[in-house]
Amino acid sequence: MAYAVERTKEVYAWPPTISEFLKLISTAYKAYGLSDPRSAYLEACACRVDPLTYKWSHPAVFFAGSEAGWYKLKSEEERVSWPLFEQSYLKVVDKVIAGERLVIPKVVMIEDKHTLSVKDLITKIAQDLSVEEDEIAPLLYYTQKTFGSGVRLRYREVSQKKLLEMGYKGELPA
Repeated sequence: MAYAVERTKEVYAWPPTISEFLKLISTAYKAYGLSDPRSAYLEACACRVDPLTYKWSHPAVFFAGSEAGWYKLKSEEERVSWPLFEQSYLKVVDKVIAGERLVIPKVVMIEDKHTLSVKDLITKIAQDLSVEEDEIAPLLYYTQKTFGSGVRLRYREVSQKKLLEMGYKGELPA
């Protein structure tokens, strides 16, 4: 608003009409590289599923969506989510205008140390038993189940038993 008031003094010799003033407000967003609130809301709604991986038009949209709540943007009706987002966005815009630098956090992946090299295990067992890898691969299906789950443990037991019957003496990984 302050930017639009200052621009009004520069552009008009008389008080502007409401529509002229609204145009000045929209140019204020552009001056800071921001979208107008409605466009920002539509962008946030379109990208609410995985916000950390999306390339946002401006970080302010991401932070406003975070403050409003990604779940609310996904699940609530527009009549509920729009006012929440708009209020959040205007707060973030004020921060940007005040000079605050917004940085979207980077996604840091945690290394999965439980992941097996299933391909190598299939090859090793097939060589030990002198059989085709196609016979062994279905027996290691259990490795695709959630680590530590009951289903994974049961499938592993069945696979271990079948491999023992085939003559394999090794122990399958948990």
